[in-house]
Amino acid sequence: MKKIFLLVGIAIMLVLSCGNEGKNSSEAGGGKSKDSFKIGITQIVAQPALDSAREGFKDAFKEAGLKVVFDEKNANGEIATANMIANNFVTEKVDMIYAIATSTAQAAAQSTDKIPVVFSAITDPEAAGILKKNVTGISDRVNVKQQLELLLKLDSKIKKVGVIYNSSEQNSKVQVDDLKKAASELEITIVEKSVTQVSEIPQGSETLVKESDALYLPTDNLVASVVNLITEKAIKAKKIAFGAESAHVKGGALITQGIDYYEMGKEAGKIAVDILKNGKSPSEITFKKMDLNDIVINNKTLAAIGISLPEDIKSKAKTID
Repeated sequence: MKKIFLLVGIAIMLVLSCGNEGKNSSEAGGGKSKDSFKIGITQIVAQPALDSAREGFKDAFKEAGLKVVFDEKNANGEIATANMIANNFVTEKVDMIYAIATSTAQAAAQSTDKIPVVFSAITDPEAAGILKKNVTGISDRVNVKQQLELLLKLDSKIKKVGVIYNSSEQNSKVQVDDLKKAASELEITIVEKSVTQVSEIPQGSETLVKESDALYLPTDNLVASVVNLITEKAIKAKKIAFGAESAHVKGGALITQGIDYYEMGKEAGKIAVDILKNGKSPSEITFKKMDLNDIVINNKTLAAIGISLPEDIKSKAKTID
């Protein structure tokens, strides 16, 4: 009988011990002493800027010397798919979620209160409703007034600037509001054309080219996916297309002084390293914005529209062919 009681007591102690171990592991989250991590990357759509943000993030871990397995998923523009991806990452108990763009960040933030979420490529994270104790990252909101001032240096006669954007993207609506505010201070009229589908962009951009003196391309995923269609029409009309970021210039826009999405991704990666390696809580890290980067000029577009660059721009601009 004593042996039976002894065996029962030992069994109870083992169960309690296992329970405590599971509790400690759960509370540790990513784990303080882990030498490798699994990070779920969720991206709303494949396009050059967002792809660069993903690569910059991964390279930050290479430079930090951390062993990481990246589980990379693309929602292909579908909100339902973004939600499913985020929920799967939570089920798999990844150590962190890296969310690229607003819709995927919203899905990730809604799916967990415990797993750290680092975001990038979001213009207004506060308006997006993602700022929670487990969420932080990098915003791509830029100084639009500074960009318009650069545009006016190229051509002081510009009075109307056209902008085409996806009205279903929160990021884009915030940027257009910023654009209109900055334009009013510079006595520029903004001509808007909102779209919700790629098929609307050719006609919309054709209209804008006719009604505007120049075009402004926001960091809009729909616009970025077919930026060449827009810049071709601007070039044909010999009008300046100003890109909000460098991928637009690679796609044929004349000029940008925006942000580098690769560097933004790398900054997000550094935040992630700080959380996983150094044990910082996301709540201790306030999200930040990127400074405007170098001026970048597309040489082919410059030759095609036939304008001369002011010397102060020419002397400090980077060029691509």
